[in-house]
Amino acid sequence: MTVAALWMRHGTCHDGFSRPGAHARAGSPLTVTGTVEAELAAWELREHGWQPALITSSPLRRARQTAVVAADALGASLAGPIDAFAEWQAPYCVLGRAPGQYPPDYLTWREQRERDTDSALPGGESLRAFAERAAEATTVANDLATEHGPVLIVSHRLLIGAVSALRQGYRHPAEIFRYAKGFHLGPTHLWPAPPREPQ
Repeated sequence: MTVAALWMRHGTCHDGFSRPGAHARAGSPLTVTGTVEAELAAWELREHGWQPALITSSPLRRARQTAVVAADALGASLAGPIDAFAEWQAPYCVLGRAPGQYPPDYLTWREQRERDTDSALPGGESLRAFAERAAEATTVANDLATEHGPVLIVSHRLLIGAVSALRQGYRHPAEIFRYAKGFHLGPTHLWPAPPREPQ
């Protein structure tokens, strides 16, 4: 079995370590733990006999740094970041904040966003825009794999969850976002799970 595109969540970043549950800021760097996680994930891929022809990532710092570590460990070509692979753009008012610090405007919007999937707060992305971008990310991933061979994409939990939702057949933006929110994928974990090469 050949997997054309594997998705990897980035390693633990500073915001993820110091502010559990917060929406990480774009510039939040990998921690030492995140670097080790990326190295171990690369080792796991070697153990499975899966070698990417190309590694690319989200443009967010934590994903770019994870991709560099993985590319070095695997001896794979590293392409530039791709905007479609970025995380859902949370509004400015919640970046770096734990849930208990969310402002009232955000809490109000969060209650109604599934009914109005085109709505968004300043700096944020609507559920419809996010669903459309997840569909774009799927197409870009497939195109990269067709052109280059197996590709490893370093991205984020919500975006990978949305891609998975589309694969499961979800199409409504609210359903896609709800599925993505419940999608479990730890730092540097892979989706789908890479197949083992026959012994």
